[in-house]
Amino acid sequence: MSVRLCAITAIGLVGLAIPAMAQPLIDAPAVTTSTADTSNSSAERDTYLPDYFAQFQPDTALDMVNRIPGFTLRGGGNARGFGEANTNFLVNGRRPSTKSQGAGDILSRIPATIVTRLEILDGASLDIPGLSGQVVNIVATSVALSGRWRYSARFEEGTEPQLLEGEVSLTGKRGYLDFSLGIESGQFLLTEDSVEQFFDGTGTLIEDRTEDIFLRNLQPSANLNLSWVPLTGRMAGHVANLNGSIEFDNDNSGVRESFVAVGPGGTNGESFVNSGDDEVEYEISGDYAFDLPLFGRDGTLKLIGLLSREDNQRDTVFVVAPQGGDAIRSIFLRDQQEGETIGRVEYGFKANATHDVQLSVEYALNTLDSTTTFENNFTPPVLDTVRVEEDRYNARITDSWQISPTWSLQSSLGAEYSRLQVTEPRSDARTFFRPKGFMSVSHQLSERYSIRAQVERGVGQLNFGTFVSTRNLVDNQQTTGNAEIKPDQFWNVSMEFERTDDKLISGRIRPYYRVIEDPIDRILFPDGTEGPGNLDRATRYGVQTNATLLFDTLGVPGLRLEATGDLGDSRIDDPLTGQSRQINGNEEWDYSVFARYDMPGTDFAFTARASNDQGSPSFRLDDIREVVVDKPFASLSVIHKNFFGMQLTVSGTNLLDNRIEQERQRFDGPDLRLGDRTRIERFARQRGRRLSITLTDVF
Repeated sequence: MSVRLCAITAIGLVGLAIPAMAQPLIDAPAVTTSTADTSNSSAERDTYLPDYFAQFQPDTALDMVNRIPGFTLRGGGNARGFGEANTNFLVNGRRPSTKSQGAGDILSRIPATIVTRLEILDGASLDIPGLSGQVVNIVATSVALSGRWRYSARFEEGTEPQLLEGEVSLTGKRGYLDFSLGIESGQFLLTEDSVEQFFDGTGTLIEDRTEDIFLRNLQPSANLNLSWVPLTGRMAGHVANLNGSIEFDNDNSGVRESFVAVGPGGTNGESFVNSGDDEVEYEISGDYAFDLPLFGRDGTLKLIGLLSREDNQRDTVFVVAPQGGDAIRSIFLRDQQEGETIGRVEYGFKANATHDVQLSVEYALNTLDSTTTFENNFTPPVLDTVRVEEDRYNARITDSWQISPTWSLQSSLGAEYSRLQVTEPRSDARTFFRPKGFMSVSHQLSERYSIRAQVERGVGQLNFGTFVSTRNLVDNQQTTGNAEIKPDQFWNVSMEFERTDDKLISGRIRPYYRVIEDPIDRILFPDGTEGPGNLDRATRYGVQTNATLLFDTLGVPGLRLEATGDLGDSRIDDPLTGQSRQINGNEEWDYSVFARYDMPGTDFAFTARASNDQGSPSFRLDDIREVVVDKPFASLSVIHKNFFGMQLTVSGTNLLDNRIEQERQRFDGPDLRLGDRTRIERFARQRGRRLSITLTDVF
């Protein structure tokens, strides 16, 4: 498996070392280099003009960003608070003040027709804490009204058609007020066939099983973004943004299973599990910035607020009916509400010609209210109620220093104070004081080559679900919540070697090493149950790489090849055996290869993609699971860029008809994994090939 990844890595290693070889065989729009102010910083950047993307006929800013050679968009994630920047894009020099809307959501609502240029910046040269590596700034101008729509349909043998997926977005301007409105209907339908076998501890087959799996998901959502930027009058220089989003998520999934004994210890019968999940999530956020001179220096004050809520109800019913016996029915119900409230103040000023400084203070309140109920034929309902509150204060000072035209340094020093308490059932509050910060340096070696390095001390985001006890009805497993859990801390060291070239090959290679303190893994509680708990230490390390090869200078105009690959490992001491192993579910490797050919002189384009990944085994105290995907996930697409004025994409996915295979080793004795293995379970799930049709247009 590593041979495939090494091939991808080799593309990056060899490609980054290739200099520009020849003049292009066709006239390609130039990519310019300029120096301008963005977010109070002077930074050298490559600038991509709309003409560069003309051959792709993009509909949105996202389509344009995805075609920047060697650039990978980071879409965010579950960041701790708002101050920890974990994206690498700006819109008109500003970072969007939202957490629930990802990079793809925001950029797909910006029509390509209003984008004037894309600027590739160095994150270390900006005064936005946490930005590192390449950062894209989308510069767009507003028009009276523009919009975009998309409709998708998918077809798979044995599954009802997916016909309810689409979106529409509007962008416009009235006076000094810009707005963006998006409405989306998401849908995902899935069926899988599975063959499962049970073996005893010695590997002797005792039971054959067949499974029918289904999933029905509907995900409608709506969002609104308002931006007020007066250009004249008393309020000139003030900037205000208001964002709102709401999303509904309805899942209905189930597995019907029949089993036949083929040896001693096997059973005959059937079972059925059905889960329904209803979730509503909304977020309101905004910011207001204006010039505020202090102590004889010009500066900008920015106020940021965010309020988000998530309400989730999940019901699971499991019925198993052994042949000749009474059916056993189990029910697990969960009603859970999570909330986050953030208030943040930033003040940025120019200390001198080469230093930009930002001072920030942030307060965050995170809450969880959870009620779960479990019952079956033999026990009365068991009710469990949990409420968790975390108050968190964070302060930072960040300095962005343009040392020379080719050297830049960004350093940040701060601290976090938090108070964490489980108020129901009530426990003592715990307080934590933790220093935080980073140092990021960037050096432009030449016009095409640059190198970066970063050292960071940070605090991980805590999943409040670790406080709540849960049950897996199918596997008959209980996970006990832990009221004493605490966030992990980490040291992260990384380097990045980058090559940029809009004519031939661009890419980067990024080795990294992370030391984690108080990592969360599975531990044994005094009552004999298991659940999440903090261990002493863990490490993660690996290398990430990507490369884009343009074939215009090699005699094939319109052809490009993009490749990404990650290779990683990890180490943690198993809390049961004391032996070193990988972190649960750590990604060992992944790769993706994408090719696109825009046929010159026509409106047709063709794409192909192949990808796969492998995670490390997951360890409970009483079992070990390992999942393998036996073949790459492969797809082919044909794009007609002017289909009656629209863009039509016809895609075939999962063309190799890959399978997901899992092996579970069970240890049911009192010694758990220290004892003898009692059972092995193996399944192989097959998902069918799919045909997708997508229509998009702008107006």
